[in-house]
Amino acid sequence: MNLKSIFHFSILLTLPLIIYGKNDDPSEILVLTTESNGNTGDYASAMQTFIKYEIPYNVISISQGGISNEELENNLFTISNTGSKIPKYKVLVFPNGRISYDHADYSQTSQSDWQSALRYDQWELFYDYSRSYGARLVFLNEYPSNYTSTSLYREFNEEEAKINYQLKQRIIAEKGITEEETINNSILTTSGIYHFPAKIVDYGNGVTAEPLLYFGETLNYPEKTVAAVTVNNNGALYVAFFMAFGEWSSTSTALNIVWLTWATQKDLKYTSNKKVTTKEAIEENSYDSESSGLRKYGKSECNFIIIFTILAIFINLL
Repeated sequence: MNLKSIFHFSILLTLPLIIYGKNDDPSEILVLTTESNGNTGDYASAMQTFIKYEIPYNVISISQGGISNEELENNLFTISNTGSKIPKYKVLVFPNGRISYDHADYSQTSQSDWQSALRYDQWELFYDYSRSYGARLVFLNEYPSNYTSTSLYREFNEEEAKINYQLKQRIIAEKGITEEETINNSILTTSGIYHFPAKIVDYGNGVTAEPLLYFGETLNYPEKTVAAVTVNNNGALYVAFFMAFGEWSSTSTALNIVWLTWATQKDLKYTSNKKVTTKEAIEENSYDSESSGLRKYGKSECNFIIIFTILAIFINLL
């Protein structure tokens, strides 16, 4: 094989990688998170998924002291030549629940004191962003409350909670949701994940919820309990997951794909530079793929590279 042929061969081999790496679209996703002294495990899980699937995103961190309305609006909007506000994002992600910090003085108490760094009016700003511009909000590691039309399925004392909120439970998809069969066949569980089994409650406040995912039955939970919900808060749309996320957990990665698909309202292949479908991404983070060390790349990407490799070999044999 001469030098020209080798060069031609190498170009063909790298072409699929060039195609998969190209995406000029600006990010539609803004992640709002705590600083490093907050709870960052859920943030790390989301970031790892964005990096793994080459999904563009932007991040702002909010300190324990909070953030001004002006700074929030500067992050959410651009200003047109006529002075009107133009929304920057279609998806707002809160990986630490409600941007919460623990204010407890443990020299005085053993009880935690988690409080949001954002004020009530600032949360309303985010809800209005969804109502006015069609953006969707995502809450990870959320605690059941009137904000999601939910409550704990069962109350426990502190010692009981340490056990019952860490029980290994199967994660089950609600009937009719996107990739229901894929999720249920992937054997996703709460192994090592702190979680809050919930039930849907009508608080009469205009907030309604529909189940997205369930936790499977256990001895202390004789029926399925709610693991995640989609919420309509007087026109604001968001999804909430009643569980922690971890960058070490393949289940967390699979669930990141679930909420990404819901929030962007499109298959992952249209969001990811790697062109992996929602189905493929969930499957490659399933129990079976984790235990057998399966593929690093999605099926379609591998097939694409194989085709071009065969084509390159064929051309050089001519």
